[in-house]
Amino acid sequence: MAIAGAAAAVVVIGGAVVWGTSGSDEKPAPRIHFAALPEACRSPSAAVLSKYMPAAGKPTPDTGGVSGDQQYAACDWREPLSAEKGRTLTSRHLRVAMRLFVGASGLADAESDYRSAWRTSKQGTVTDSVGSIHNEAPILTRGLGDEAFLHHTVTTTALGRSGTSRMVVRTQNAVITVDFDGAAYPLDRDGVAVQRRGVPLDESVTREAAQAIARDVTTALSSCKTCVRR
Repeated sequence: MAIAGAAAAVVVIGGAVVWGTSGSDEKPAPRIHFAALPEACRSPSAAVLSKYMPAAGKPTPDTGGVSGDQQYAACDWREPLSAEKGRTLTSRHLRVAMRLFVGASGLADAESDYRSAWRTSKQGTVTDSVGSIHNEAPILTRGLGDEAFLHHTVTTTALGRSGTSRMVVRTQNAVITVDFDGAAYPLDRDGVAVQRRGVPLDESVTREAAQAIARDVTTALSSCKTCVRR
C-alpha cells in the first residue's frame, strides 16, 4: 500500500496496525520577498513615459513614508491644460502608487488589500450629490505579478465626463496601482482648455496605457536589488 507524496510508517500497537505519515506534503510558509520600494517616479521607464505621457511636466512624488507595517510611495505626471496654438488639446494624467506590507502577516495583508480593490471595482454605478462613478466590469490579467486586474471607470460631474483605466497588481507582499486618464478639450481664446466640454480618451487607449505602465513598474520592483529581502 502506497501513500503518495509522504513517507509512510507502520506501527503495531496492541495487535492493531496504525499507519502514519511524515507530513512531507506540507508546504512551507512563503517567504516575504520585498523589504523596500523603488522610487515611484523612476519606476516607469523613459520609453513608456515618452509613449503614453509625451507632454508631461516634472513628476510630483508622494513618498508617504512608513506607517506601522506598511510602506507607501506614489508619483503623479500631468500634461498641461493650455497651449499656444491649435483649437483642441489632449491632456493626460498618470498616477503610480505602490504599497508594501512588511510585517509578519505581510503576504496576507497584501492579498487582503488586493481583494478589497477587486470588490470596489465591482460596485457598478455609485451616485452622490457631486455626480456619479460608473465602474465597468474588471478583467483579470494573466502573466503580471501573482494576480492582477484591469478596470475602467467613467466619472460624470458638473465639470463634464472623464474616464480612468486602473490596473492593480499584487506581486508577493506589494500592491501596485496605476491610474491613467485623459481627455481632448476645446481651447478658449486664451488657449486654455474648456474642461466642462472635454471628451474622454478612447477607453482602448487608456486601458492599453495602464496595462503597459503597470507591467513596467512591476518589472522595476522585481529587478530592484535593494528592495529584495536577503
